Amino acid sequence: MSVKRPYSSAKRQAQARETRRAILDAAYQLFVANGYAATTIQAIAEGAGVAVQTVYAVFGNKRELLRQLIEVTITGDDEPEPITERAEALAVAAEPDARRRAELDAAMSRSITERVAPIIRVVGEAAASDPELAAMMEAVKAARREEMITSATIVAGPDGLSVDVDEAAATLYVIYSPQVADMLMRDYGWSAERYEQWLARMILATVIA
Repeated sequence: MSVKRPYSSAKRQAQARETRRAILDAAYQLFVANGYAATTIQAIAEGAGVAVQTVYAVFGNKRELLRQLIEVTITGDDEPEPITERAEALAVAAEPDARRRAELDAAMSRSITERVAPIIRVVGEAAASDPELAAMMEAVKAARREEMITSATIVAGPDGLSVDVDEAAATLYVIYSPQVADMLMRDYGWSAERYEQWLARMILATVIA
C-alpha cells in the first residue's frame, strides 16, 4: 500500500518564486534587447521556459509584469522590504560621519541605477505611445517621490538637513534619477565611479546640514 507524501507548501512556494523570477529575468532581457512593444508574452514564456498561461497566471498582463519588474529591479530581489529598510540603507542610517554617510548613500544609489536604468529607458520610449503605461509610470514615480522623504531622513542622520524635508526629498529625487545618471555617463562619458563620487558630493553639499 502506497503512502502519500505530505503536502509541502514551502516547496510549492519556493517553486512559485523560482518561476516568477525566471519570468522576470526573461522579461528584463527581452525588454532591454527588443523594446516593450516588440516583446510578446509568448517570447517571455519561451525565454523563461514556461507556458504562456503561466505568465498570465502569475502577472495578469504584460503591463503589470513590467511594473513588478521595475520594483524587483530597484530592490535587486523579490523580498517584500522596501529599499529604505534594507541592510544598505540601515548602514547609511547608522554611519555617524556625514561625508561617509553621503558616500555610502551614493554607492547604494549607483548600484540601483545601474540595475534599473536600462529598463527605465525602455519604459520611457514605450510610454510615449501607450497612455495606460504612461499612467502606470506616473504611479510608480509618485511612490518613488514618497520614498524620497524617508531617504532624506536617513541620509541626514544626526547632522540634520540643510533644507526642509520636502526640498531635500525633491533634490534626491532629481540627483538619484536614472536620467541624470544617463546624461552624465552616456552623454558626458563619465565612468560609474566618477558618477558615484559626484553624487556623494551633491548629497553632502545640498542635503546634509
